[in-house]
Amino acid sequence: MMHSILFSGHMIDGPDRSPNPRFPAANELKVKTAIRDYLKEIAQPVRGIASGACGGDILFLETCLELGIPAEMYLPFVPAIFKKGSVSFAGKNWEERFDKLLYKLPVHIIETSGGNENAYYQVNEWMLKEAMVNGYAHMTLMVVWNEIRNAAKGGTASMVAEAEKHQVKVKIIRPS
Repeated sequence: MMHSILFSGHMIDGPDRSPNPRFPAANELKVKTAIRDYLKEIAQPVRGIASGACGGDILFLETCLELGIPAEMYLPFVPAIFKKGSVSFAGKNWEERFDKLLYKLPVHIIETSGGNENAYYQVNEWMLKEAMVNGYAHMTLMVVWNEIRNAAKGGTASMVAEAEKHQVKVKIIRPS
């Protein structure tokens, strides 16, 4: 039976992130290596599900492609709007990587309701529903996360909390 790896994670820190870094750019290779190592351990067949933000999402999707793992990208907005808010601040390199993924992967765009403030939460719920299509026992939530819990809906912490409600296995990769 197909096992789904649902990914959620922090974006790479932008230039205005200090003094409280979450995912320093200097740790990109360390995080990508950890993602790769974990994906190689998973029994096949497996598929990847993630959004497309700079940092963890892009690293996960790139690694799936490199390992021949089928993957899909889920976005809360059309790519141009998503890119402007969740990719471009990190620089041209991340924009180019996002654009390459758009052409290599199936991309799903949610029809959000309730306005932009709920869009990230809605896309997380959608991805979780897609990942658990074969049941919670056949999915893993992989996160690049600093393990700080907060009440904000739509972020990595809320995705972990939702997965924990269903006793989904959670693989945490610390970004710093």
